[in-house]
Amino acid sequence: MMITDIFIRLFEKDPTVKRHLLKTVSWRIVGSIDTVLLGWLITGKIGVGAKIGGLELFTKMVLYFLHERAWHRINFGIPTRNKIAEKVRQANALNLFKHTGKVSRLQREEKNRQKAFTIWLTGLSASGKSSIAEELDKWFFENGYSSYVIDGDNTRLGINSDLSFTKEDRSENIRRVAEICKLFNDSGTIVIASFISPFEEDRNRAATIIGIDSVIETFVDASLETCKVRDVKGLYKLAAEGKLKNFTGVDSPYERPSAPAIHLHTDSKSVKKCADEIIGYLKSRAIISVSSGMLIPEISE
Repeated sequence: MMITDIFIRLFEKDPTVKRHLLKTVSWRIVGSIDTVLLGWLITGKIGVGAKIGGLELFTKMVLYFLHERAWHRINFGIPTRNKIAEKVRQANALNLFKHTGKVSRLQREEKNRQKAFTIWLTGLSASGKSSIAEELDKWFFENGYSSYVIDGDNTRLGINSDLSFTKEDRSENIRRVAEICKLFNDSGTIVIASFISPFEEDRNRAATIIGIDSVIETFVDASLETCKVRDVKGLYKLAAEGKLKNFTGVDSPYERPSAPAIHLHTDSKSVKKCADEIIGYLKSRAIISVSSGMLIPEISE
């Protein structure tokens, strides 16, 4: 077996081999240049060898530390979370089978006397998403509906506590939440999902996971200035001071929904009026219906 074949197999088995090989070569080049420069700078006086050895030891330790820190920021040879997840999905595909119970989603909806769906609230931090979600949940509860609020902070304190705020981890955060919303909807429960969800690609993927016909995208729209004034958590201030990285609206972008089902302008409307607007939307499309205090939803397949 040729040496090249060995490396090819190693690369296929472990992509980090490429990274380690490049680091070895690049460090040797840096070390050699350092030695040459020191030899040129130091004259032929007594103790040249000792001086070169001592200086080289010190400088190479410094350079190696800086070299490692630089490589720490380079992702070459390190599989992304998505690539690792895809590899695991492919490996599990032959061993996992979807289980279908004897009770369907439609049957659960009929028993609950409501249609299950997800109201997806998206918008900047402090735009009013959580407050509107709470108001909606209260209305549903008081009118006989079974609903549940899934909030961004709560999921990050639990099931998504291992995720950071990098773009990749934010995408994974939304994917996991979408899977949770889907399960709740399958159980016949209305979901109110409150997430910044700044990237349109992630929101579209979430809608695909949950089911396009089951998602009502709601843009909770407030200006950045308004959100900063409302920011009781002080997050915008921390982000502006550089103490909070990848914060939406400061050093990370927010992609406004191109065609939301509902567009709420929370700069000028109260939480109550925004919740009423959503309820009005649901009633106008016969998704929910309340008459004489009794729940009379329209169920459709």
